[in-house]
Amino acid sequence: MAFKISFKIGGRVQLNHSEVLPVTLAIYDQEGQIEELVSFLSPLPKPLEDKFKEWQYYIGLQGNRKVAKNRDKLISGVVNLTELANSLKTELNKWLGRDGWIDENGQSDQRVSRVLEKFRKKITQKDEIQIIVQTEDRQLRGLPWQEWDTLAAYTSRGVEVAISATNFKRLTQKQTPQLKATARILVVFGDEKLGFAEEEDFIKSLRQHGGEPHILRQPTRQELEQKLKDSQGWQIFFFAGHSESDRDGRIGRIQINSADGAQGIIEITELTDLLQDAIQKKLQLAIFNSCDGLGLANQLTELSLPYCIVMREMVESSVARELLRHFLEAFVKDRSLFASMNAARQQLQKKFEPGKSWLPVIVANPLAKELTWNRLFSERRLSWRWEMVLGMIAIAVLVCLPIGIFSEFQGWETLTLYAGLYPHLVVYPSLFLWMPLFAAYRAHCMIRVKTRPFVFLTLLTIFLVSGGLFFELTGDRIMLMEFKSDATTTIYAQQLPQLYLKWQTSAADIQNIPQEIFNTRQIFDVDGNLTLKKSELEPVIKRLHTFDNIAGFQGLLRIATAYDVWRQNTQPFSISRWFYAFTFIAIISCGVQILALVATIWFVPDSIFNKNKYLTYVIICELGILLWVPFQSYSIEHTKSLLFSPELKGTLAGLNVLLYAIIAIIFSATVSSIYRSATKKYQPILLSFLLGSFILTLLGSWFGVYLIDHLFGMNSTNPLTPWFASSLFFAVLFFFLFVRLIDHGVGDE
Repeated sequence: MAFKISFKIGGRVQLNHSEVLPVTLAIYDQEGQIEELVSFLSPLPKPLEDKFKEWQYYIGLQGNRKVAKNRDKLISGVVNLTELANSLKTELNKWLGRDGWIDENGQSDQRVSRVLEKFRKKITQKDEIQIIVQTEDRQLRGLPWQEWDTLAAYTSRGVEVAISATNFKRLTQKQTPQLKATARILVVFGDEKLGFAEEEDFIKSLRQHGGEPHILRQPTRQELEQKLKDSQGWQIFFFAGHSESDRDGRIGRIQINSADGAQGIIEITELTDLLQDAIQKKLQLAIFNSCDGLGLANQLTELSLPYCIVMREMVESSVARELLRHFLEAFVKDRSLFASMNAARQQLQKKFEPGKSWLPVIVANPLAKELTWNRLFSERRLSWRWEMVLGMIAIAVLVCLPIGIFSEFQGWETLTLYAGLYPHLVVYPSLFLWMPLFAAYRAHCMIRVKTRPFVFLTLLTIFLVSGGLFFELTGDRIMLMEFKSDATTTIYAQQLPQLYLKWQTSAADIQNIPQEIFNTRQIFDVDGNLTLKKSELEPVIKRLHTFDNIAGFQGLLRIATAYDVWRQNTQPFSISRWFYAFTFIAIISCGVQILALVATIWFVPDSIFNKNKYLTYVIICELGILLWVPFQSYSIEHTKSLLFSPELKGTLAGLNVLLYAIIAIIFSATVSSIYRSATKKYQPILLSFLLGSFILTLLGSWFGVYLIDHLFGMNSTNPLTPWFASSLFFAVLFFFLFVRLIDHGVGDE
């Protein structure tokens, strides 16, 4: 759960003839404000003010990233920063301790500490806490608030203290889907003499996490302005070089090019229009690895920029580099901005003298949404025009086979026959295949980085589908719809013994087929050659299920649908055969691609934008393919059993052994991915959805075959009506209700 603690510190007021600073303490959770308390602070006592100024001065002696024209004012000196930092910390805690807080009666006020300590006991290690100090006072903004013992009890658990202005407004930035899902970063390196090689390496490493850095080296003013105008916008602005703020910390300037003199120094106000436009588009974060950046942050937050990271005072390059290194390492792991900054600060504490880790600070807009690396991204989407084209192609794939059958064989009667024989290929696509096709596309939209496992498994998908299609089109038991209406072939007598042996039948079995089933007198000529005509076999098949003794005819059909019989005579193959190939590719590729989708979130979960929605669509993809299982079972239980042999009948016959093994693997991997990657809020929902899909598959295996047989199969009286009605009903329900519910109801919080 996310909590926010806000300290709003106003300007000096009179209370009982003394000057005090009014402070409003407010605590918020996801549902809104929990508690509010008004108290007063005495102004900075002289010892604290002196120590703070001393720290500012001596920390500045080592800074080398101040604007060039003012750097010559610095003097060198030696001081024990450890002792100075400890003294400043002691004075800070005295001020914020027992004597600093005053109630409205002028008495010591312990309520603030009690409220904070009481609240701290309620939060868990997994709760996200943001602490924001809102003030306009330059000195108060510069204080190391995280060193206050009461807040240190929070920060030791990964909580960071940010500062903010007291005047701000909420910014609404609409995430717009884009084809290329990257976090665009505008990088400006000011003075190359500072040596930015390491910082450049850190930023370029973001490419493997979906970052897209664009680097400007000592740009001119025109070059910077041109980049800021980029129509694609920027999520992060990063500057490394020299900068400074005015005395009050309200105005900031950066030096983008030391060779241009005054032209190379730019105040933020000079870029107001360009920056405001960039913020309105998508700019979320500005990072200034440069000196004295409070003025920069102040002006950017006035433009409603959600977050800035700046240095409170002058900073040396080694500190700035280490901050960037450790901040980015934590941030790309999808930790919040506050937690990432805290992790980086802890590393600075280990590597540098006390007091140097106080330099970086987050300047936040209190109304901004919590920022993580993932939230810099939007879905990868094609433009609506290309989505329309893709949708039309998908619809064509779904209906090409039944339309091809109807147009090629000219009649509803033939379409009804093939729908009854092969509902797993003719009926299923228009009934349910659009579900995994659409879900797979939407899941792909949320993969922001094409990782090695994903690329490998996608290539494996192409290989397996291509191989499967080759064996399917060149395998035996060719479907009747793959032959033209006038398809005819002749098998010579010398070839027949080998075929009889292979398909476990004989000439006697075929010749003994009852006449009421099939007239075998005309298919053998005087030389013993066997001539097969689809036009003679098809009428028998239409009423085959009404006969009992059909073993001989089943043997004949095994020979008639063997690929070897037609290998040298492919002209009788129908156009519908190729439409069937498209359908086969769509079904199998969806099924195999699920492995790539599940493997992506299993091996590289950070490559996913919005894991909750991604898993939802993965489960929908799985459900859509699982709904094919009863149709596939029907083809084994009824079609193959009827046409070829009852020996083919069985739950584990044919592809079903492999099918059930893959289902078990995917189910286990998906459950694990839900526990590892989904948020707690959605875990029970996703698990219930997945379990429901799995139970539906089991029920479909037990009862679905019977249902399909009576609705769309050979025992149905009118399969077209329930087929068309069900397709329309489920498609409308899915696209206009279910998808809308997912898009608006499933977030990544």
